[in-house]
Amino acid sequence: MTGMDWNTIKPRLTAAWQEFIRHDLRFSHLVVAASIAIGALVNLLFAHGWTIWPVVLAFGILTYINEAVSRNGQGIPPLQVYLFFMAAVVLWLLAVAILASLHPLILILGLLAILYRIAEAILRQRERDRLIASRRSQNLCLHCGHTYDSNAVFCDHCGEEPNPDAAILKRVAQIYRSDKEVERARAALGRIAPATISTKEQALIARRHSGKMTHQSPLPKAAKLGPGRSSTRRV
Repeated sequence: MTGMDWNTIKPRLTAAWQEFIRHDLRFSHLVVAASIAIGALVNLLFAHGWTIWPVVLAFGILTYINEAVSRNGQGIPPLQVYLFFMAAVVLWLLAVAILASLHPLILILGLLAILYRIAEAILRQRERDRLIASRRSQNLCLHCGHTYDSNAVFCDHCGEEPNPDAAILKRVAQIYRSDKEVERARAALGRIAPATISTKEQALIARRHSGKMTHQSPLPKAAKLGPGRSSTRRV
């Protein structure tokens, strides 16, 4: 009876395992299985090796979260974050080891070179800002320094926007509408809306009383467009 039960269960287990491999097996399952196998070896071969299991659990959870983030396309996969952090730590340790083996005079010279480059970049930025302010005060193109047409969008010499900041302000000003423009639009709508509403109201009242439109009832303009259905074409 036991043999018959095993012969009956074995094909089902084989089919279920093959179905799982074809459709449900993912890379995270293999990674977690490998981490469990490594944890078991560490537990058996080393003293106090059982302390590896919390690390295996944390690594498995992190692997599943990483796969979920990658499949959904939302957020940054945590494995990439931790790998970047570990790489930064390793590079920092290597840099410290290399610097510790160098002579202090070389470190001082390297620090002075870095400070020189920083000061040079600051001075260049200050000179650039001064040049831009001078060209802006003289109404010159900020890119090439030539004169340009104030009504033109791009400079005739370099093809760039002569004053990008002023161009942005103009675009913002065009979006905003003054109170006069708003009142003018309301007045225009107020002149059109009452006539249209009264026309439709009279047409609806006439339809309610007579069940059809009368000739005396004014119709909306949309109803008057085109020839009537009863009109015929004479040959």
